[in-house]
Amino acid sequence: MEDKTILSETEINSLLNQLDGWSKDGLYIQKTFRFTNFKEINTFLPYLTTTIINHNHHPDFTFDSSAKSVFIRVTTHSEKAITRCDIDLAAALNNWR
Repeated sequence: MEDKTILSETEINSLLNQLDGWSKDGLYIQKTFRFTNFKEINTFLPYLTTTIINHNHHPDFTFDSSAKSVFIRVTTHSEKAITRCDIDLAAALNNWR
């Protein structure tokens, strides 16, 4: 079950310091995953979709094939805030390799 506990600014900043590449932008946390080749992308995309399903938390994401990158933005829309489940999803996505 998702932990929709709303996090304070201090908690968000502290937790983001532990998540490589993630930053805060308003009500979102975000990261751009960059890849050196399409084999890496082909490994990441199924991991991304499986992780989304397993966490039952659905970020906004954009795949840019020319830049070989995937941009991900996460928030808890129902709470209109950054919650523990946003951080949990970000941490899981950082474990893809």
